[in-house]
Amino acid sequence: MYNTWRKFKEKIKLFNLGWLLLASFSIILFVLGIWEILEQQVFNQGIESTALIELVIRGFLVFSLLGGWTIWIVYHFRKQLIEQLSVTEDRYRNIVENSADAIITIDPENHIESWNRGAERLFGWSAHEAIGKPLGMMIPAKLLQAGELLCLAYGVTQATEVKNYQTERLNKQGHHIPVNLTETALISKGKVIGRSQIIRDISELQTIEHQMRQSDRLATVGQLAAGVAHEIGNPLTSISSLVQLLERRMKNPDHIAKLGRIRANIERITKIVHELVDFTRPHATNVQAVQINDVIQNAVGLMAYDNRSQKIDIELDLTPNLPRIKASPDKLHQVVVNLLVNAFDALKEQGDTIKIITAENHASVSIRVEDNGGGMDPIVMDKIFEPFFTTKDVGKGTGLGLSVSHGIINSMNGKLIVDSQPGKGATFLIEIPKEN
Repeated sequence: MYNTWRKFKEKIKLFNLGWLLLASFSIILFVLGIWEILEQQVFNQGIESTALIELVIRGFLVFSLLGGWTIWIVYHFRKQLIEQLSVTEDRYRNIVENSADAIITIDPENHIESWNRGAERLFGWSAHEAIGKPLGMMIPAKLLQAGELLCLAYGVTQATEVKNYQTERLNKQGHHIPVNLTETALISKGKVIGRSQIIRDISELQTIEHQMRQSDRLATVGQLAAGVAHEIGNPLTSISSLVQLLERRMKNPDHIAKLGRIRANIERITKIVHELVDFTRPHATNVQAVQINDVIQNAVGLMAYDNRSQKIDIELDLTPNLPRIKASPDKLHQVVVNLLVNAFDALKEQGDTIKIITAENHASVSIRVEDNGGGMDPIVMDKIFEPFFTTKDVGKGTGLGLSVSHGIINSMNGKLIVDSQPGKGATFLIEIPKEN
């Protein structure tokens, strides 16, 4: 439809040009014809000098007429071309200004010449603040020292473009933003007069890629864990039965105490096996409509019997009348308990606070578990959902609680996200879709 309309407009323009030329020649021929009639009837009877004057006048009139029409035609089509150029400029200006990506231009001295709205949204500087400033203000110091600016300039000089270069940039607050950068040379009359950069924020893309890699690792480890759990479970049952039989027959208290320690370790191994089975089969069972506030209150009530909870204040901020979600209440209860146990260990019985907040979002219901413990650095956060990874002392944790919880929430089509900084506590956010 658009192409048809464009062709029609082009035909109209050609028709206008043809009409103008036809009108011009028709008027000229009409004037010449009238002049010939007058010349035959009136002017031929005059003297020779009068005929010469008449000839000059006729030439002047024809020249004036042709000149006037030529000026009018040039003015008319110049006006049309200016309007077309203005429309084209507005179109490309709108494309650049309204682009979701940051688009900037840089002069040969590495000063910013233009700054679109996408750049304002991404970096925080307005166009008034950015234009004229050196490009180095948005490049981290370590990259400037490594010569990134020179490398980009050299690459553009040699190949006129640098495509899909992943790097970092700084926003107005000084935060590092991972970006994908494409740089192109601006050329005029064969000379490079500057460069343009298209910069795209890839923070969300990196998060998704990290989650995909994490899911792949968990799937691989899950297959291995299933076999290990099966091989350990059967002989462990036999050993546990023999230890219990020996305990009943032994009379020596020292021997009974040693057997008790053996049985305690067997129970710990059994717990690990059960968590391995849960990890390899995290799908929810007994799925039903669940009110998460009820699940949270039950989990908090259960944890009240833990000695550590006596020195820790658990604050509940539960939004009333939340919509129900489709989940297994037992599995969701297990996730909340795991997060509480994790928070207890992070606080180390220092009399601190755990906050549990529920809320309704556009398409989901969320549970937020916050503590004001020691927090985690980025290295720990990257591994927090990996099986058998734990920061607890030997014998204090299996490293499977959060892995199992992650699998359970994924099986509910939900998300389990962690946010933490060293010394600023940790926040675990669960988002589960509402029941349809």
